[in-house]
Amino acid sequence: MANVWGLDVQQVRDLATNLDREADSIDQTLSKLTGVLNNTQWTGPDATQFRNEWQSSHVSALRRVGQALRDTAQLARGNAAAQEQTSQN
Repeated sequence: MANVWGLDVQQVRDLATNLDREADSIDQTLSKLTGVLNNTQWTGPDATQFRNEWQSSHVSALRRVGQALRDTAQLARGNAAAQEQTSQN
C-alpha cells in the first residue's frame, strides 16, 4: 500500500482561523496591558526602567508572536488551497 499524503482542507482552514483569532487576542492583550501600565500611578527610576523595558522588549516580543501566528495562518491557508487544487485535478 502506498503512502498517501494530504490534509483535510476544512480542518486546516479552521486552524488558520484559530491562529488569526489568537493573534488578535495577543494584540488586544498587549493594548490592554499597555493601557493599564500607562494609567498606573508609578514614578521614579524603577517605573521608568519598567516602562522602557516594556516598550523596548516586551511589546516587540508580543508583536512578533502575533505576526508569527498570522504568518503561520497564511501558510496553512496556502497549504489548504494547494491541497484543494491538487484534489480537483
